[in-house]
Amino acid sequence: MRRDARRILIVRPSALGDVCRSVPVLASLRAGFPNATIDWIVEDRWIDAVRAHPGLSNAIPFPKRRFRSVAWNPRVMVECARWFRALHANRYDIVVDVQGLARSGLMSLATRARRRIASTQAREFSWLAATERVATRIDDHVVDAMMRIACAAGGGPGVDLRLAVPADGLQEWHRLRERLGIRGRILVIAAANRWEGKRWSAQRWREALVALAPILVSNGIESVLHIGARGEEAQVQSCVPESIGAPAQDPRLTHHVVAGQMSVAATMALIADAALVLSLDSAAAHMAVGLSVPIVSLYGASRPNIDGPYGQLRWCLHGGAGESLAARQHRDAAIGRVMMDRIQVSALVDLVSKRLAEPSA
Repeated sequence: MRRDARRILIVRPSALGDVCRSVPVLASLRAGFPNATIDWIVEDRWIDAVRAHPGLSNAIPFPKRRFRSVAWNPRVMVECARWFRALHANRYDIVVDVQGLARSGLMSLATRARRRIASTQAREFSWLAATERVATRIDDHVVDAMMRIACAAGGGPGVDLRLAVPADGLQEWHRLRERLGIRGRILVIAAANRWEGKRWSAQRWREALVALAPILVSNGIESVLHIGARGEEAQVQSCVPESIGAPAQDPRLTHHVVAGQMSVAATMALIADAALVLSLDSAAAHMAVGLSVPIVSLYGASRPNIDGPYGQLRWCLHGGAGESLAARQHRDAAIGRVMMDRIQVSALVDLVSKRLAEPSA
């Protein structure tokens, strides 16, 4: 395999969880091409997830939301054309498309790189932009599938999931921690999701948190931080126990709703500081894995063996276990709700107890 590439581009613009779990591609390419410039196209709002990684040369922001108006806004048309021309001007030798969608294929094609590599499983005809197509299996975990592509490009073996927290994110989190008066160990909960079929009922979240309170306190956890994106504040708030300080809720355990208040960089810093992350099928789980933080995750119509946090299958509760699940079946809210409802409060409490008892927690 030729190792003389001087400029390499990774195409994985979104979503946040997918960006986090694509970091092994960067680490692999850096190992294979230690002296190359390695850039990464990432949606502007998710750029915090990778911009501090030591293996990255440049993070190229993709203004997806602004470019949505390209068809009717002449100014955006000009901006979009300049953005794509700049990709060609960078003269990449290798482009690795691990998104596998129409827009990533278009980005790859725009570079006119001599080697443009994608998966045979790429969708929306994006594989047409590739000069090389790497065979990946339909039952591959997505991280393993991406690693096949990275290794075919000349990257090194081994899955390195480590994320790097930007310094400004650490500062932002430390300021918030001081303002909230948090001193002890932390549990982070990511109970919101834009897909209704991935959500657990708010009532069960509240019941679980009341049941978990003595277990958390006995493990030195003093604060529960409820995270979420802007627009998810009400969804997050509904999952917090309604009677904080009541007899059923240990008064030594405090809850803080910080949904919509933190940047991605500060969220990374918060998660890195946690004793445990309790999450739905969302970016928080992949972020926690990349920051070496213990997790427990809840899955319904998604497939944790393929899409879940890498190497953490034993810590996933799966309401869809035993079902024949298709990709993106979670988008059917009715099916997703049925499978998420199979996850009982007692099962979550038991798994969290076991996870906290592990030495790594």
